[in-house]
Amino acid sequence: MASPTPFKAAEIKAQLERILNFPVFTNSPILSAFLRFIVERSLAGETHVLKEYTIGVNILSKRDGYNPQTDATVRIHAGRLRRALATYYSGPGRNDTINISAPKGSYIPKFQLHVPTPQQEETSVQIMPRLAVLPFHTGEENTLMSLADGLCDQICTELGNFTELAVVSYYASRKALLQNDDLVKTALLLDAGYLLTGSIQAIDDTVRIRAQLIQAQNQQQLWTVSYEKERSALNTFQIQDDIVIHVVNQIAGSHGIIFRNVARVTPGKDLLDLKVYDAVFWYYHMVNYQNSTVFGKALSSMKEAIRLSPQYALGWAVLGETYVAGVFNDFDCETENPLHEAVRCGKEALKVDLRCHHAYQTLSLAYLFLHQKSECQKIIEQWLSLKSNAAGISGGLGFCLICAEEYDKGFAMLMDSIQLNPYYPWWFNGGLCFYYFVTGEWDEVIYWAEKMHLTSELWELTLKVAAYHEMGDTASARKFATEVQQKFPNVKDNPGNHINAFLQSEKLIGRLTFAVQNALKDVARVPS
Repeated sequence: MASPTPFKAAEIKAQLERILNFPVFTNSPILSAFLRFIVERSLAGETHVLKEYTIGVNILSKRDGYNPQTDATVRIHAGRLRRALATYYSGPGRNDTINISAPKGSYIPKFQLHVPTPQQEETSVQIMPRLAVLPFHTGEENTLMSLADGLCDQICTELGNFTELAVVSYYASRKALLQNDDLVKTALLLDAGYLLTGSIQAIDDTVRIRAQLIQAQNQQQLWTVSYEKERSALNTFQIQDDIVIHVVNQIAGSHGIIFRNVARVTPGKDLLDLKVYDAVFWYYHMVNYQNSTVFGKALSSMKEAIRLSPQYALGWAVLGETYVAGVFNDFDCETENPLHEAVRCGKEALKVDLRCHHAYQTLSLAYLFLHQKSECQKIIEQWLSLKSNAAGISGGLGFCLICAEEYDKGFAMLMDSIQLNPYYPWWFNGGLCFYYFVTGEWDEVIYWAEKMHLTSELWELTLKVAAYHEMGDTASARKFATEVQQKFPNVKDNPGNHINAFLQSEKLIGRLTFAVQNALKDVARVPS
């Protein structure tokens, strides 16, 4: 029987929705369904159904007749639910009025007046999307079934390199789908917010492979791709590897489909007020919304993530890159030596996990800004020795190599990265501009500068001014130099200041600075 509560059902339901909007729950279909089920059944006066067996059948899609004595799944998720609720109430729900809890030894929730406990240590629960790769449908052909298992298992293995994703093992995914042919039930069994599935069909000597990413909660298709190959070609590992690498880099990483979907909401009050939020999500917003408000909130949230989870390697890496971004944008980093802090964070990340790919990017960028070219090159060589297929990181390190005067090697890495995933940070385009400026291909410089789509960014204007000046198009150079002068009036006093910030080639710095200086002088000479 439910305990008496001083709250109305409508108030408890409203509190339930607030909790379910917390990222720990939005990223876990099982925890969301578990909490909603026990709260709604309790409010309906049906506490008698809140038993381990009933929850297993209704929430975890267990088959009738399953034995809770030999299957501890419900108890395991009940423990996770209690920890998730503790995390919510120690963070964004600290000042809420109603406390919804799931006491040990019972599945009947309690609704009590919430008493904040400021001195209580906050509970850490890792907030990250959970992905399951399901076996591709092949029909009855054994050779295609083997191909499907090989591809899916390899995709799972490669996705495991992305520490910002929780990936269900392929063995578990395969077993779950055999038990349930319903995608929603399978997602619940695996507690996966995202499902990667697909099909393989053969007609004569042509094999068509389709892959699709589905958001489990609403079965919305987020992404799809199709490949057609000759059957004989699929017997080579190279073709299979190419497909796997393309799929993985489209959906994973901080600029892949999953994180762009998660971070689709424009930063607003609700998002900015979350106290505990995954550092990778904040990194995404910081990159896409370059202003001091988002930067400040991102910095404080990332520091908090590290305080709560000091063994969170990716959190350390992203915090370090945030310091570098603060230096680049001249934002307040709340520390005297932000670049040294960036290096410290990158090294802390590698202490926790030597395969934290983002840490190598953080260190490479920090060393560029510190003008420690050899250290930058050394850390990139260390990452290359990992033989990773993380294309997003490869692109960032390719940018760094171009800035460190290893033009051809950096260009190849950067171009390969962009071809694998067309969604990448705007500054990748800058790397290509630097490369083409060195090779004297001015049209290419302008093309890639345009792709930055940041008319408020000094570097887009700088590169256009320099390219048009080199082409001898003084009218266009003057036009963009006028924009520089209007939007960045301090640049005319020292136009080489931002150019010298991270580029290592004195020759490239000199040519860019000379071109901008001349264009700005031309603006001053010619009346508007």
